Amino acid sequence: MRILLTTWGWRSHFYGLAPLGWALQAAGHEVRVASHPSLVPAITAAGLAAVPLGRDLDFAEAFAGRIGAVGALDPAGPAAPDPALPAAPAPAVPATPDPATPEQDDPLEPAITADGGVVRFADALLDDLVGFGRAWRPDLMVWEPFNLAAPVAAAALGVPGVLHLWGPDSSVTLRLDPESVLGPLAGRFGLAASDVSLTGALTLDPVPPPMQVPTARPGRPVRFVPYNGPAVLPSWLHGPADRPRVCVTAGTMMAGVGLDDRLGLARVIRAVAGLDVEVVVLVEPAQQARLGPLPDNVRLVDAPLALRLVLPTCAALVQQGGAGSTMTALGLGVPQLVLPQVSDQHFNAERLAVTGAGTWLSPARADDDTLRALVGELIGDGHWRESAALMRDRVHAMPTPAEVVPALVALAASTRS
Repeated sequence: MRILLTTWGWRSHFYGLAPLGWALQAAGHEVRVASHPSLVPAITAAGLAAVPLGRDLDFAEAFAGRIGAVGALDPAGPAAPDPALPAAPAPAVPATPDPATPEQDDPLEPAITADGGVVRFADALLDDLVGFGRAWRPDLMVWEPFNLAAPVAAAALGVPGVLHLWGPDSSVTLRLDPESVLGPLAGRFGLAASDVSLTGALTLDPVPPPMQVPTARPGRPVRFVPYNGPAVLPSWLHGPADRPRVCVTAGTMMAGVGLDDRLGLARVIRAVAGLDVEVVVLVEPAQQARLGPLPDNVRLVDAPLALRLVLPTCAALVQQGGAGSTMTALGLGVPQLVLPQVSDQHFNAERLAVTGAGTWLSPARADDDTLRALVGELIGDGHWRESAALMRDRVHAMPTPAEVVPALVALAASTRS
């Protein structure tokens, strides 16, 4: 079979697809990964064949003014308690705020609009994606969330599609008018908005309950296999740490769009370093120079070091709430404190909190003392660690990407035949 994976905009969007690409390729299928030219290094570094298409856009410029703080996002409200998970007592300090108390006077509405960055990225990729598809003739297309070019191309090519989620399905929080958003894109190929399915014929969901967002559409579970890009294992990771280790990261998106100052990363690091721990800081190179002097118990990593390699040695993770960071820690059984700043980060934080494997602090409540007290709780051997271990086991019990390959091949074959 010929399988076309397609991703857009940002390398972390691709990372969630890479393990499935490896599984398909190892099973003997032809795999191509189509994306904007700027993503070619990330794709080829993962050992997959890149197809550069369309034109590059500046991510920060495309989303200028459209990435902002939002309030509580979970439309379903709190999940019912899971009897298999330990009952989580209230933290020593209040973490999650009262959802009735707005954090912002004028929060941005979560929406995909006809003039938004998501549509602009789709517009830059779509024509070339359809053109390549007509030439290469894939049997199946696989895409990740908010990639609008892919489902339109799949409809134009008459190819079955698969949506591969990268974490909790935050699309349930978004307003999207199909006629205004999809209509013009589909119309290029003589299609109507109703001819395009954003979720394809099947959804692959890596999120176990109770963190999972239930949907009525056809879906299959798939194990989250952490991949955070190329990495080099340093000598200090060859053995265990001599005291509890806490990892602090800000992911990739915030620095890329110029919003990392919202997190106050240097202050967060210094607050955590006030505990008797070793703090390992994983940040983008551009962020390092802005951190200033750091305490002696802080290790600032300046070489390629993927989160998946350092977290197994850590007692806790402090992070911004990106799907990749959240799911990597979940799959490795590491308790988390999320400091969400924008839209889907809030959503991921809320979904994580229902598992008991972590908690979150709103920006208004993340003062040094509160932050340090919560991290002190997380590194203990209490309910946080027990819940994190149970969620890790649930992730590991899900079918591997290799185990879902036959279902994808059957889906492609049923259409081809």
